[in-house]
Order: sequence, then structure tokens, then C-alpha cells
Amino acid sequence: MNSWQLTGLFVLGGVGAVIAMAGWLIMRHTRTRKRWIEERRQAVKRAAAERAAERAAAERAALDSEAATRAAAERQEAKRAAAERAALEQAALEKAAVEQAIAEWAVAERAEADRLQLRRVTEERQAAEEIEVRMRAVEEAIAEWLEAEREGVRLTAAAPGQSPRQTYTRTEAIRQQVRLTAGKVEKEVGELEFIKNRIQTGVDFLPLEFKQTIDEWKQGRILRHSTFEDLKLKFRYKAYSIEDGYELLYLYTDWLAQQRQKLRVFVRLLGTEVDKAESIQAAIERAERREHEKYLEMDVEVIFTLREIRAILEKLIGMETLLKQLEEVCRKRAEQIIAPSWEAKGTL
Repeated sequence: MNSWQLTGLFVLGGVGAVIAMAGWLIMRHTRTRKRWIEERRQAVKRAAAERAAERAAAERAALDSEAATRAAAERQEAKRAAAERAALEQAALEKAAVEQAIAEWAVAERAEADRLQLRRVTEERQAAEEIEVRMRAVEEAIAEWLEAEREGVRLTAAAPGQSPRQTYTRTEAIRQQVRLTAGKVEKEVGELEFIKNRIQTGVDFLPLEFKQTIDEWKQGRILRHSTFEDLKLKFRYKAYSIEDGYELLYLYTDWLAQQRQKLRVFVRLLGTEVDKAESIQAAIERAERREHEKYLEMDVEVIFTLREIRAILEKLIGMETLLKQLEEVCRKRAEQIIAPSWEAKGTL
């Protein structure tokens, strides 16, 4: 074996040794890498398990805390519900007592209203008969007055030493009665409007007073020892003290009917028959047309008297509007007594 062969053999052996060393290093690195990856995987699993355990412990602690909080809230809710039930029972008892008192008052008021209605129907029937008698008496009185005036004129003419007396025609006498009626109607209109405004002021001011009282009560400035139910009851009873205008409403309704009947009599006294089914306005217009048709024989005093009767009729129509407003005010007062607006607000 020559030197070249030995050299080749050594080179081949070195290359094989290098390859073997490289393979061994690669295998060792691979095993080390696998072991490191396995250890890392195990560490990750242990960390995940620890985190899961911590999370489970935190969840258990949160659940325990939530359960404790819920139990405390349930206890508080039970106490509050018991207090509310007691308050509701007390309010129900008070409300039942108030409603019973109101029901008794309503029954008594209905009985009184029925009695008044029966009496009013009887009185209206009697009043209608009396009005007719009185109107006939007015006609007769005016006729007697005119006759007395004429007799006085004759006596004055027979006694030359006496001063002449003022004489009145039939139309002038009727006009004087119309003017007296106009004055009475004007006075009653003013009184009715004053009373209606007084009742309406009380009805409108009561809710405002209630709101102001509640605001001051919430701030602790007044009625500190009173409950909200006490305040509502106080103002319900206060509504009783507002003047009741129903009786006045009935009286003025009857009075208006009497005045309308009187206007019909005045128109009839002026020479125009008035049908019961005909309105007063239509009768006045018919009387004016009838008087205008006389032309030169037209009595101007009759025309002026008819105008004054129309003015009285307009005032009576205005009074009917006032009576409707009075009825609305009386209804509001009754609602404040039976079902006041502040009851809908419930409890605080």
C-alpha cells in the first residue's frame, strides 16, 4: 500500500469521523430540543392548571360573595316588603275609613238632593201657577194705575188751584216696569259672577296649595310629624270647606225661568201675543215688525221698550253662560272631595 492510498484512507476515515460527529451532535441537539420542548409544554400545562385553579377559586369566592350579597339583599327586601305591606294595610284602612265617610256623605247628599228635587218640582209647579197669576196681576195693576192717572188728570182739571200732575201712558208705565226689571237683572248678574269667581278661586287654588305644602313638607319645614296620607286627607277635608254652589245654581235656574216669563208678559202687554213654543227673541222681532208696519202711527216708545226687553234678554243669556260655568266649578269641587287630583300621585 503506497502513501497515496494511506492518505486517501486517512482522509476517508476523517470524513467519516466528521460525519459521525455531526450526526451525533445533531441527534444530541434533537434530543435536547425535544426534552426542552417537553419541559416547556409541561410548564405551560402546570401554569394553565394553576391559572385555572386560581380562576376557579376566584369564581367560587365571587359566587360566595354574590350569594352573601343576594342573601343580604333578600333580607333587606323582605324587611322593606314587610314595611310596605304594613304601610299599605294602614293606608288601606285609612282609605277605607275615608271612603266609608265619603260614601255615607254621598248617600246623605243624594237623599238630600232627591228631597230637594222633589220639593223643587213641587215648587216649580206652584211657581208656574203663581207666576201666571202675578203676571195677570201686573197687567191689572198697570191698567188700574193708568186709570188712576186718568182719574187724577180729570180731578186736576176740575180743581183749578192745584198744579197739574205728571201723567203716564200705558207704554210708559210698562217701560218703567221693564227698567226696574233690568236693574234687578243687572244686580243679580253681578252677584252671580262674584259668587262663581269666589268658588272657582277656592277650587283652582287648592291643588296649588297642596303642591306647595307637599314641597315644604318634603324639605322638612312644616308638618314634620305628618305622613303623606295625612296631608292628602287634610286637603280632602279642606275641599269640604269650599262653598257649595249647587243650591245657588238651582235657585238661579228657577229665577231665570221667572224672568223669561216676565219678559213674555211685557211683550204681551205691548200688544203682541206670545206663543209658548215661540222664543222671546222671535216674539220681540215680530212685535217690532208689527210696530214698524204701522208707519206714521208707530209708537216709538214701544220700539224703545222692546229694545230694552232685548237687552234684558241678552243679560239673561249671559247669566245662563255664568250658570254653566258655575255648574262646572261645582263639579270640580265635588271631584276634589270624592276623587281629588292629587290622589293619583300615590305614595312618595
